[in-house]
Amino acid sequence: MDLPASRAAGTFDERAWKAWKYVAENVEYVSDKKAFGMPDFWLFPVETLTLRRGDCEDSSFLLATLMIASGISEHCVRVVIGKVVTSSTTYGHCWVVYQNESGNWCLLESTLNSVPQRLPPADPFTEPESRDRYEPQLCFNRNHLWSIAPGEMRLSEYINAREISGGYRPRGSEI
Repeated sequence: MDLPASRAAGTFDERAWKAWKYVAENVEYVSDKKAFGMPDFWLFPVETLTLRRGDCEDSSFLLATLMIASGISEHCVRVVIGKVVTSSTTYGHCWVVYQNESGNWCLLESTLNSVPQRLPPADPFTEPESRDRYEPQLCFNRNHLWSIAPGEMRLSEYINAREISGGYRPRGSEI
């Protein structure tokens, strides 16, 4: 992947972008039904890397693993499970979010064949007027799993609330 050798400012965003680009260019999207004859089958990252194919959670697990292996803190990488709502359909999906060096969360869609030149901010994808609206339901890293109630708040606000307060309770919840 030709990763930066230094840990200077800007190199972690570059690592994230290069890992994302690598997955986009080297992992073919194939549904579990087509690949394995079953509705859902999760691969380990090494299996996805070896097969060079998988569906959304397979490529997301691989992308998150590559990012962390490149030196990015595991606290800045999350895998999100939820759904995408378009004008014509709604489907279950999995993607990666990354907290960039400026502190903003970026959405890294692991099923693309090519990636944009810049890391896109996550929040515009979660707005009601978004053409392809991402609705997170679960967000996790190696140490934590968060459940996100629909329409509760923007993804970055939710994640930051969890980190700042040490705990977040959805509106109306009781201890």
